[in-house]
Amino acid sequence: MGVFLTDAALKVKYRITEGDHRNFFKAGKRVVGDFCFLELRVRPDNHYVLNRESRDQYRLKVKAQHRRHDGTKEDLPGATAEVLIAITDLNDLSPLFMQQEYHVRLSEDTPLHSSVGRVKAEDPDEGLNGEIYYSFQETTPVFAIHPTSGVVTLTRPLRFLERARYDLTVQAQDRGRQQHGRWLRPAKLHVNVTEENVYDPQILVTKLPESVPRAHLSVVAILNVADQDRGRSGEVKSLEIVEGDPDRVFRVLEGSGANEFTLAALDTIDWSDSPFGFNLTLKATDGGTRARFSYKVVRVAAPPLPEEEAIFTEKEYEASISEMAPVGSWVTQVGAWLPGAQRRVKFSLIGNKDGQFQIDPYSGVITNAAPLDAETLVEYTLTVVAASPAALTAHHQASVTVRVHVLDANDNTPMIVAPQGVVRVEEHRPAGVWVTKVRAQDYDSGENGYVSYSLANADDVPFTVDHFTGEVLTTRTLDFETERRVWRLQVRASDWGSPFRRQSEKLITVHVEDVNDNRPQFERVACRGYIDRSTPLGSEVFTLSAVDFDQGNIISYRMLGGNDDRCFALDATSGVLTLTCDLHDLMVSERVLNVTATDGQHFADTLTLSLQLVQHQNPAVDAWATLSCREVDVAQRLAEQLARADENNRPDDSLNLLSPPPAVANVHAPELGARAGKQRARHGGAAHGRGGRRRGVRGHLVHAISWGNEDSVFAVDMESGALSVAGLLDRERVARYNLNLTVYDLGSPQLSASRQVAVTLVDENDNAPNFDKPAYSFFLPENVANGTSVYELRAHDPDEGINGVVTYSLVTDTKDFRLDPVTGRLSVSHPLDHETLDVYELRVAATDGGARSAHAYVTITVANINDCPPMFPEERSWAVRVPEDLPLGALVTLVTAHDPDSPSLRYTLLGGHEDMFELDEDTAALRLAARLDYETRPAYNITIRATDDGTPPLSATTFVIVQVVDVDENVHTPVFMKDVEEARVAESSPPDTLVGTFSAVDADANPADAFVTYSLVGPEGRGVFVIDQSGVLQQVVGARTLQGLASSRRLQDAGWGRRKQRRSRDEEYHFGGRRLG
Repeated sequence: MGVFLTDAALKVKYRITEGDHRNFFKAGKRVVGDFCFLELRVRPDNHYVLNRESRDQYRLKVKAQHRRHDGTKEDLPGATAEVLIAITDLNDLSPLFMQQEYHVRLSEDTPLHSSVGRVKAEDPDEGLNGEIYYSFQETTPVFAIHPTSGVVTLTRPLRFLERARYDLTVQAQDRGRQQHGRWLRPAKLHVNVTEENVYDPQILVTKLPESVPRAHLSVVAILNVADQDRGRSGEVKSLEIVEGDPDRVFRVLEGSGANEFTLAALDTIDWSDSPFGFNLTLKATDGGTRARFSYKVVRVAAPPLPEEEAIFTEKEYEASISEMAPVGSWVTQVGAWLPGAQRRVKFSLIGNKDGQFQIDPYSGVITNAAPLDAETLVEYTLTVVAASPAALTAHHQASVTVRVHVLDANDNTPMIVAPQGVVRVEEHRPAGVWVTKVRAQDYDSGENGYVSYSLANADDVPFTVDHFTGEVLTTRTLDFETERRVWRLQVRASDWGSPFRRQSEKLITVHVEDVNDNRPQFERVACRGYIDRSTPLGSEVFTLSAVDFDQGNIISYRMLGGNDDRCFALDATSGVLTLTCDLHDLMVSERVLNVTATDGQHFADTLTLSLQLVQHQNPAVDAWATLSCREVDVAQRLAEQLARADENNRPDDSLNLLSPPPAVANVHAPELGARAGKQRARHGGAAHGRGGRRRGVRGHLVHAISWGNEDSVFAVDMESGALSVAGLLDRERVARYNLNLTVYDLGSPQLSASRQVAVTLVDENDNAPNFDKPAYSFFLPENVANGTSVYELRAHDPDEGINGVVTYSLVTDTKDFRLDPVTGRLSVSHPLDHETLDVYELRVAATDGGARSAHAYVTITVANINDCPPMFPEERSWAVRVPEDLPLGALVTLVTAHDPDSPSLRYTLLGGHEDMFELDEDTAALRLAARLDYETRPAYNITIRATDDGTPPLSATTFVIVQVVDVDENVHTPVFMKDVEEARVAESSPPDTLVGTFSAVDADANPADAFVTYSLVGPEGRGVFVIDQSGVLQQVVGARTLQGLASSRRLQDAGWGRRKQRRSRDEEYHFGGRRLG
């Protein structure tokens, strides 16, 4: 830049007129030939210093002036220029952190490679001088800092218990040429690790009062997991059943809310197989980096029974049974259902202390186990308990009251209890006289206990009995002397029972008592005769004879008159009349005596004895006294009476009356007909030893099933013998019944007859197939071969024929398993892959020939096999470009692999570059371990191997190509040894004549950066001169063509910019040439 000198005497001077108010610059000149160059220099004596950071450019206005001969200055016309001066940076400032200490709080579950903070420093310098590299002063594998952004990331997991605080020193250094004596002030980064995952997740269980259907499951509880931690540590990663469910019949499903789950059971679960329920151990795991977990045992009981009233078909049962029902007779049947019990309910009796009843444990049919007696107890109160066969607690059972009324039957014969002993009645009483009262006792009730009385004597008796009161009365006057003196009354007591009457008889002995109802009667009356006066004293004169028709009366005789002088004496007992005086003394000729006979109560008619007193009778010829009397028929009548009495009281005739009637013997057992089904029986019994059949109580028949009635499914009508179905028939439980039908009479002793009846049940398709388990659980390794059998499922259908043929099918749509429809063999049909699907929930069905089906669930857990090596991303090599001035410890790259089998991988560095790089074996963080030098080695091929922890361990390798980017270390500009070079050439110089050699130097230490190349710039001189790389300038045309040339040359070193862009530093020099004369 400058002006041409049109006049050699012209004196030019440059002056800065604007833009330099602090006089940083000084304008000077250099004249080369006819051109005056402008030289701008920095004033060395200015107390102000150029500072690019304060002002990076100056716009100066420079004017060219010339000095006149008189010494005045004058501006050259049009010689004004604006010069823009850019201040180049000098690395004179060090980076300065915005703050000297940084504090960061990190939870120990902070994810790897996440940003945990950022440090910031500033350097006002320009370019590389102002570009800052951050690094840690200490070596730490836990953190990494980005060399340019200052972002600190986490490269290893934090463990609060291992280390709770990290104190790191962060250095900031610019990339420019370091100046000696500069002071670097680092910053402190304090990382405090907080134990965020402090609390274990807590499992809260809310049991539902009853299960809620959900698809093929039944929800039994709501599970909520609470974790007091925040962030990821407070999130629930998983909730699973780890113990207590070997067959996998329970599922944990996600609920509707956050951290809410539902616990559900398969609908095929058979609670009767697990009457005590399940003790499930749940494990909750949170989402912390160092996961915490907790366990909870959840008791899942068998579904509880509803209220007892809802279990049985009736709230209370009323039943009745006749007391004459044979043992084993049907009383009633209770019905019950227990929720959750898929098997039959089992019944039992409570309150049956005497064992009068029994209940079939499965059908609920109650029968009598012993004879019943309504007179002993008319009502029984039983408690029937229904329970699942495996239930042992009250929560699994229900009870109901059964009241059994024993119906009175005419099973008691009236018993005559009175009178006891001999009954006596006086003779000669009028008809209708009360003799005695018969009283019979019948323990039956109602009409069966009403008793009527009658006489069963075959012969006519002078007695009658009142049918209702039992009073025995005479029907006529009884005579002891002539009639029967002992009567045997066969009294019969009969009840009013139906369909037959019971009766009993008793012999009552009635003795007729003799009553003094007859007067003594003399056998001879009207006696007249004589007595000799010479009759000696004491001589027997006459013997009186009187008869009394009453039995046992003693007759005594007495004088009534005519014996006042007591001349005669009468023996009161024998009736002998004797003389007690001397008749000579009597002055009368006739003596009349009145005598009588008495039985002590009655007196006979007066007997008159007329005696003529005579003299001198010959006692040898004639008696001293002779009387003749008139005979009466007293003796004959007495003889007749005695004869009648003997006739009426003969022992032979009274035998049948004096002995009780023989009892009716029950000698014929009932007879059953030959036809099966409804049985009819006939019965015979001998009466009084005679042949023939007898009806009545001994001929009344009752029927019962004595044995073979398993589950009490059959009943027989007690009266008619009709056999009927009383319970649910189940051919699969009992296919054939051999019933023993027994018919009993009601005689004593009771006789019976039996017949066996075979009942064969015909099959119906009333059963669905039943798997042996509701759920199955298996473990298979993922490398199992196709066709491998998992399990042979078994479903049993107890029906017969086609109804019992089971076909298996796989309901779940899957190609990985196959189920044989005939054998039920479940096998693998496709390769399994744990990483693709680790658990299979298969639903299988078993269908019989009648379209009934059942389902089961098969859980197959695919066990992980170390069959997958670690996998790096699809690119088999990584290309990383790093500048060569990257600070030590800087993170070069993260080389991560993925292994579906194992989350834990170990990384190793191969290839012999361990001295330049270091690799974190856990996180695969590749760091710089030594200084890079692009000029020494521009690239590194690093091999990294990732190895899993399987058995055997598998590994994979990848390649990391680290390309070292050359950093612009070309700090210095080439400098010519001279500012201006002049050369002269002869006019006659031929082409290729050497004009001159130019030399410049570069102070850079790097030879590549200090290597200088030369070139000509500007249009002037091109095509005339050439300069080679070594600085040799030659002409290429004849010198005659040259008049005066100025040429510029550019120096350029061989350095590379930071981004591999070539930079050059230029200086222009001029030389002039004139043709030599």
